[in-house]
This record gives sequence, structure tokens and C-alpha cells, in this order.
Amino acid sequence: MSARLRDFHWERDFESVRGFLAGVFGTRKAYTNWIPSELENIKFGPGGTEYLDAEDEFLKVWEVFNETQKTAQGIIAVSYTKPPGKCWLSVHPHYMSAAREIVLWMQNRVKEMQGDGRGDVNMSFVADDNDAEFIRVLSDLGFQKGEVEGDIQIRSSDSLVPAYSLPEGYTIRNAVIEKDFVKYREVQMAVFSHIVSMNKELLELYSTASFYREDLDIVAVGPDSRFAAFCTARIDPLSKIAELEPVGTHPDHRRLGLAKAVICESLKRLEKYKPSIVVILGAAPTEGARRLYESVGFVNEGTRHYWIRTV
Repeated sequence: MSARLRDFHWERDFESVRGFLAGVFGTRKAYTNWIPSELENIKFGPGGTEYLDAEDEFLKVWEVFNETQKTAQGIIAVSYTKPPGKCWLSVHPHYMSAAREIVLWMQNRVKEMQGDGRGDVNMSFVADDNDAEFIRVLSDLGFQKGEVEGDIQIRSSDSLVPAYSLPEGYTIRNAVIEKDFVKYREVQMAVFSHIVSMNKELLELYSTASFYREDLDIVAVGPDSRFAAFCTARIDPLSKIAELEPVGTHPDHRRLGLAKAVICESLKRLEKYKPSIVVILGAAPTEGARRLYESVGFVNEGTRHYWIRTV
């Protein structure tokens, strides 16, 4: 048996790769590996640019190959290598011995993407601090631990949802993208400046993702009818892993308890979908954020760091 890579094509491979990611998570809950909604967000996330078919090239499927029978026996890993050097790697725990070979291939791929004469580039992976096996592979290949990517906040699906209250004049409801686009974009831009490219077409595409439920796209509405805070709960229909992404409060409406309110409303509405677990990956590693998430039942299981090497 040997590991072989093949190209990824979204329409053909998305379901099988999603199934692989769900299975990996069920076997070994290391948050180095993508959860399925992180994969789907590459195409449907509203904060970037329109996904192009050519971007399938960044994803590769690694399969165990039977040399005798000349057949693939199943997916063992999925790699993502995006210019200039942003990388993710999800490996089945039974095949971690293949991780070194795959990382070396990805390293060469980063160099190819740079082209000749364009200088060095920082190649980076995100790794769960508890993922000792993968970290050892990266360290042995010369990668250095960099800055924190974020906390790993986990909430049991059977935890009780705390009560919340709203300041006078504020209400909570779910957003309706078709009619709320301007206010929706405005509040998210006030928190995340990097989503400057968000437009109505991208948001409408986002609403067709399998993880998206309109009733879980929660906003707090201020006295002036503008959106003051938001929390979207995404739930993968296969693994039932739910994530809160994104979460934020407009700077003009902070310290009013709105973040807790929209999170609690999201968690309450999530219950009918029976999530297997609720996660916030890459959560802000600040004391304020940690206190907030703890107050609504999350447990901080550690951090993820970038691991970086110049190639």
C-alpha cells in the first residue's frame, strides 16, 4: 500500500471529503483537522471573493493505493495549499506516518506557486497545541511555532442555555439576508474590516450552503433599527458539529450584554437541530472573550498556533 494524491473537484469530491473529515473528527478530536463546515466555508463563506473553479487546485485528496490491484482504497488525508503559503492538512490518525511525505509535497508546491525569482515565502500551518504527533512532524521539518491563531472553545450539546436579558429598546431576531443585506454588512464590517468584499451575491450564495440555517443567523437590533450584534450558528448536516461563526458586537453597542444575548439565542435555537457538539475555533484569546464564552457554557480546551517555515 502507498499514498497517492489526486486532484479535487468540488462537484465530484465535496461529499466524500466532508465524510472523511467527519469520520476523522469522530475518531480523534484534534482541532488541527478541519471540521466539515470549515471546508464548505472555502466556497460559501461571504467574507472573501467569489470562489472560482480554478481554486479546486489548492485542495488535494490523498488516498491509500493498492499497487497490486491498482485501485484506491480510501481517503487518508486532505491537503490545502493556497498562495502565498497558507496551508492546512487533515490526516486520518491511522495514517499519520504519511504526514511527513505530504508536508514535503506541500512545501514543494508552495515553491512552485511562487514561481522563479520571487524570493522566499513563509509557509504556515495551523496546529492544535494538543496535536503532539503533527507538531513533531512539523518541528522535525524545520517549522517554528509562531503566534496564536486562537482558542478552542468547546460546549457540550447537553449543557443548559443560560438566561439572558436585553437593554431597553433592543430586540433579537434572525436576519433575512434578502432584505437585511445593508444592515447585515454594516455591522459585520464594523467588527471585521477584512470582509470589505462582502456583497449581496456572496451572501445569497452563503445562504445556500448546507451548514446555513436562516433561523440560526441571529442579530440584535438597536433602538435605531440598525444591527448592533450578531452570532451565526452553522451546523454540518452530516457530523452535526455546530460552530458559532462569526460572532461580534458593533463598537457603539459594546458592554451592554449583547454578545451574550445573541450567543444564548443561537444556542437555544440550535437545540432543535441536535448538534453533536458546539465549537468556536480560532476564538479570540483574550480574557474578555474567555470570560464571555465561559459564562455561556463553553470550556477552553487550549489554543491553536501557527507553525511557520520560510521556503
